[in-house]
Amino acid sequence: MLPEKPIVIIGGVAAGMSAASQLKRQLPDRNVIVIERGDYISYGACGMPFYVSGEIKDYNKLIVLKPEKAESERGINLKLRHEALYIDPKEKIVGVKNLENKEDFAISYDKLVIATGSSAIVPDIDGIDANGVFVLKELIDGIKINNYIEEKKPKKSIIIGGGFIGVEVAESFVKRGMDVTILEAAPRILTVLDEDFSKIAEDSIVKNSVNIIKNAKIKKINKNREGYVSEVVLESGEKIETELVLVSIGVKPNSELAKNAGLELGERDAILVDRFLRTSDENIFAAGDCATVYHKLLDKDLYIPLALGANRQGRMCGENIAAIIKGEKVEEFPGIIGTSMTKTFDLEIAKTGIGENEIKKYNLKDIESTDIKYFAKAGYYPQRSKIWVKLYFNTKNKKIVGAQIIGNDGSALRIDTVVASIYMGATVDDLYSMDLGYCPPFSPVWDPLLVVARQALKKE
Repeated sequence: MLPEKPIVIIGGVAAGMSAASQLKRQLPDRNVIVIERGDYISYGACGMPFYVSGEIKDYNKLIVLKPEKAESERGINLKLRHEALYIDPKEKIVGVKNLENKEDFAISYDKLVIATGSSAIVPDIDGIDANGVFVLKELIDGIKINNYIEEKKPKKSIIIGGGFIGVEVAESFVKRGMDVTILEAAPRILTVLDEDFSKIAEDSIVKNSVNIIKNAKIKKINKNREGYVSEVVLESGEKIETELVLVSIGVKPNSELAKNAGLELGERDAILVDRFLRTSDENIFAAGDCATVYHKLLDKDLYIPLALGANRQGRMCGENIAAIIKGEKVEEFPGIIGTSMTKTFDLEIAKTGIGENEIKKYNLKDIESTDIKYFAKAGYYPQRSKIWVKLYFNTKNKKIVGAQIIGNDGSALRIDTVVASIYMGATVDDLYSMDLGYCPPFSPVWDPLLVVARQALKKE
């Protein structure tokens, strides 16, 4: 009898290691091989801005699972510094290169998980290759930025892109003693938010001595004689001196392997998966930032690369592959609604579900919103905190479909109550009737969510 072919996973960060760990829990005797081209696995990429800021002193704190533990304690066959070159779905093999000795070889698979993640988008700008120009996508990027700051001690920095990572790192660079300028090509930063809420965030960031230039089109990046970045030149002709540049304009899915293997792609060329996370080949699954994800509210397969979704998709890949091998029922991925949070200086920002962007992009009907400015704590409490809440709901059935929150001192965590409400199909009336907790240091007696729900009820 021929030995069982291994289950192969390409990618060893969030989705890949979640899939591998789940497979070994359910099928401890199966050979599970993880192919990872880098030096690190299972790290908290979302914590990198706080490592750059100096709040997290040791990057090892960001590593959830060390390679030696993955192998010795979980029994995962881990191949670090190996790169997958191609997938042959017909022969069910993966071509691999050992990046240390440059040898090529092939691995046969029974089932395959593609968890290749995403890459930072780097614009085609003259001088983008200058020393001192960075992206912040992988753990090694954070290490390189921190080392550069410690060695060069830059006093001026530029961040290209005003999204979540951009505004987080703006605070990090300020804490490292730099003057910071954000260059945003759009008319406003944080375009994931509604326009009025992005303005609230922008005003707060500017008050913290960050210069923001909107509608900024970059012409070139100049270098000094040693090849280090010296200034960024805008199409307007303006020149901005700098010693460090972070490029943070978004990510793109690493789907080339899948495309070359003939697998179907979806939005933004992400690998298209069904509700069971199978690709167009029944023996190949995909998860994480390289794949599409099902959006519950929009009933669409979209490209929304977020950490929890990647981890959950990876785990479900492992569960469903194990179920298939054991002859059990596979489960549908529950879907996401696009919940995200960030922090910049003393401001917390959160969004979930449908907002202004989704209404315009998908031409949604019967969706209305209401918003309030309130207090996040009791009015008489010494440390009063402002909070802005916007609630979106369906005008026909009053079901809650989205929210945005900006505030201080734990305000962002209120988004989870809204998320739970959406998943449970709660209406505005249901939210208003909830017996939410009250204690002066945490909330006024009428929590801001109750106040915004009451405001929405007045629109009936």
